[in-house]
Amino acid sequence: ALGWFNTTLDDFRYGRPRTFQIDAPVGHNEQNGVKSHFIAMNLNGHVEIIEFPGGDATHAHVYIGPQLYGSNNNLVPVTLSFADLNGDQKPDMIVTFQGSRTVFINDQGTFRALQPGERQQVEQALQHISQ
Repeated sequence: ALGWFNTTLDDFRYGRPRTFQIDAPVGHNEQNGVKSHFIAMNLNGHVEIIEFPGGDATHAHVYIGPQLYGSNNNLVPVTLSFADLNGDQKPDMIVTFQGSRTVFINDQGTFRALQPGERQQVEQALQHISQ
């Protein structure tokens, strides 16, 4: 019964396919004062994020996140948050799903995957913001 309740609650919050939206000031094409708009989706177990830099759909970026596994993987909500995790004064993108997090680094007007040499610093920063 609890599983059904949680699934139904997620249906109301995130819809089907699971979708999450947020506006965030990340410094991408925001000269006009409009924050960037982000849509995170779980499309059949594939995490995809669309960014509209400065709210401008003509410059949209699509970021491919992780593949989700397990039963009902298409029903897992995916959310986004932003924080400077590598100390460069630019908010990085934190993708949260199934109790896990994946980080995309804010670099040169876009986001990129975390590089191996950055992992330790980013994990420490994530622990700090989780407390």
